[in-house]
Amino acid sequence: MLLVTGATGTTGMEVLRALKARGAEARALVRDETKAHHLRDLGFEPTTGDLGDPRTLGPALEGVERAYLVSPMSPMQSEFEQAFLETAKEAGVKHIVKLSVIGANPEAPNRFARTHAKVEQALKESGMAWTLLRPTGFMQNTLAWGSRVIGGTFYSPVPDAAFSIVDARDVAEVAAVALTEDGHEGKAYGLSGPEAVSYRDQAVRLFKAAGRDIEVEEIPVETLKRELVRAGVPPWNAEGLKELFEVYASGGAQMVTSGVKDVLDRDPRDIDAFAADHVESFKEKA
Repeated sequence: MLLVTGATGTTGMEVLRALKARGAEARALVRDETKAHHLRDLGFEPTTGDLGDPRTLGPALEGVERAYLVSPMSPMQSEFEQAFLETAKEAGVKHIVKLSVIGANPEAPNRFARTHAKVEQALKESGMAWTLLRPTGFMQNTLAWGSRVIGGTFYSPVPDAAFSIVDARDVAEVAAVALTEDGHEGKAYGLSGPEAVSYRDQAVRLFKAAGRDIEVEEIPVETLKRELVRAGVPPWNAEGLKELFEVYASGGAQMVTSGVKDVLDRDPRDIDAFAADHVESFKEKA
């Protein structure tokens, strides 16, 4: 049996879709079953459990041999994921496929990368087999950009900072392979798109696919951080995003990796393919 944590999240749902395409059975872990109707539509029965409370994970882990591990970014992320690893090992899980991040390192300038590095190390020391997925920024994060277009202008804190954005569907397909095939144990895959694209070019290409010509202007990072907090983003996360923008601005995420092609034997989707699949998200709202 396979277990997919974060089953209603950006990658978790896509991992389930990829597993279904491969004819694999899996258990979908959710905290709130009332938000899991999409999982049933896919043919997966959700099971409830909370990474923050390992006592709730027993039924979810029963009979599980391989698990996909992802949890929301938060100050407690490393503690929650390390607790899951301990519980999973006790339950007899043999292999963990962990969603990490490009540049994961204890000395990284970004808190997200440092957090993931802690869990990576704990996983390597756990005695279970491991596969690490280290993506760059997800293309799916752009789906929320519509609200940042004001009067035909898109505002970005680092408009000319380029990074190798990747489609979460590609990451999920790599995860599904690692969960269902042997030979990926002890591997760490850097997962990027086929090119490094600036925020400016991302915005122009995405909105152009929806028939919109926009301008792109710079906004101070502190202003965006303040607006994110006002919109409900926790301050810890907003500060982490500020650090991430600084990494992008320094050119620290421009690397184009071969991970997607190495595992899937095809090139990763580019931003134009993503735009074509999500045209409705970038159209002007009435």
